[in-house]
Amino acid sequence: MTERELRSLIDGSRKDGFRSLFQHYNGYVYAIVWDHIRSVGTHEDADECLADVFTDVFLHFDKIEEGRLQSYIRTVAKRKAVDCFRRLSAKPPSSSMEDEEEAIQAASDTNVEQDYERTALRQILLDKIRLLGEPDTTIVMMKYFYDCKSDEIARVVHMNHAAVRQRLHRAMKRLQELLSDEGISL
Repeated sequence: MTERELRSLIDGSRKDGFRSLFQHYNGYVYAIVWDHIRSVGTHEDADECLADVFTDVFLHFDKIEEGRLQSYIRTVAKRKAVDCFRRLSAKPPSSSMEDEEEAIQAASDTNVEQDYERTALRQILLDKIRLLGEPDTTIVMMKYFYDCKSDEIARVVHMNHAAVRQRLHRAMKRLQELLSDEGISL
């Protein structure tokens, strides 16, 4: 799909257009992000960074010059990935004895099965949130992942705060249905 086709889709319906934009560039952005953070991060960290990239793209889409969409997305992805890398690798240095003690403590405190289940549930949750489509995905992510208020979200998605609350309420019902289909109850 060309940039021109994406722009005309977005002009027709922001929701469908942004969904198509996300689907078209999702793998591209993920590859950039994962390449930068794989030595210090997890796939969940990459998913969070991916959400940050697309949030930025959606927020600034109208300001992106025609013909520059892919380079803009690449630049944002690289910058967000570098920020994520710095954040993840900012652990203060410690002595090797402290590292060994930490590793022993972590191993005794870690329940691998529970960690795997939590990771799998997070991935399913993110996948289902993405299925909500735009602007619902952005609204849910901003509310529950970034703890934004309705007024802040309203400015980002160009709606009034009452519409955001209504969309959030409906999106959460839809998310509950999607999770229920997977056998997960809230």
